[in-house]
Amino acid sequence: MLKVSNETKVGILTVVAITLLVLGFNLLKGKSLFSSDKTIYAVYQQVNGLQPSNFVQVNGLTVGNVSNLDVLDNNAGKILVTLRITKDVEIPRNSVARITGDLLGTKAVQIDFGNANEYLKSGDTIYAAVDGSITDALKEQLSPLVKKLETTLTAVDSVLLTVNSLFDTTTKGNLRSAIAHFNTTMSSFSRTATSLKGMMDPEHGNVQATFDNLAAITDNLKNNNEKIAGILSNAEKTTSALANGKLDSSLLDLQHTVANLNGMMAKLNSTDGSLGLLLNDKKVYNNLQYSLNSLNMLLEDLRVNPKRYVHFSLFGRKDKVRPIPSDTATAQ
Repeated sequence: MLKVSNETKVGILTVVAITLLVLGFNLLKGKSLFSSDKTIYAVYQQVNGLQPSNFVQVNGLTVGNVSNLDVLDNNAGKILVTLRITKDVEIPRNSVARITGDLLGTKAVQIDFGNANEYLKSGDTIYAAVDGSITDALKEQLSPLVKKLETTLTAVDSVLLTVNSLFDTTTKGNLRSAIAHFNTTMSSFSRTATSLKGMMDPEHGNVQATFDNLAAITDNLKNNNEKIAGILSNAEKTTSALANGKLDSSLLDLQHTVANLNGMMAKLNSTDGSLGLLLNDKKVYNNLQYSLNSLNMLLEDLRVNPKRYVHFSLFGRKDKVRPIPSDTATAQ
């Protein structure tokens, strides 16, 4: 029986371990030693963080991965990216390999198919392009906003400085007073609103009561519609009777009567007639007053001394004449 030395066993185990290590490393990188994959190349000026094992996609379908990235010059101005295509797809020669990224920052190579009739073979180079990152897009969008914001902040700063210079101690006091008056006005407005709310209360509000009274009035008018119609009919009949009657002649007679009355009043105010003299002449009044006094004295003397005017005696005795009260008063 053939004996194997320990050195041989160690050597065999070492070779097997190295082989397994290489296979495992290639598997971790996405390579397969037993497949007929197609390798194509793309040259980029910058790769935006592209790493080996990132996916290569066509229309969202993963068809391979990035196997390696190499620098072609000392300045890293050109980067050679090796793309391994594992799916059996034909890539037109004028296709473009575009580096893209999602919201999480994961990079991938997106192949946009062209319309050429010739297709890339293993070892060919594809056109390369790089999409801008989300950060770049945000920077492009935010840059104008930042400039506008800076301009706005400068304007606001200027306005605040101007306002601060205008608002001296007196102005600030006036502003506080105006705010206090405004608060008072708002309080009054609140009370007014409360009062208005009370007036608009559907159960106990004045407005509701007014509407109820108006409804009652309208109902009353509706219920007495026939009476109102009768009153209007009577008024129409009355006006018709007045219109058909001799109203003009009556007014003319009244006018003549008033004219005569005015003439009589004019005569009374003048001294032409007796009544005019009696009313306007003082002498006539005095004479009339004197005559009335004399008549009163005569009647009084007749009452006191009737025998002076009617003398009758059986024995022929002459009675003594008594003075009348007026004569006595005059004598006194």
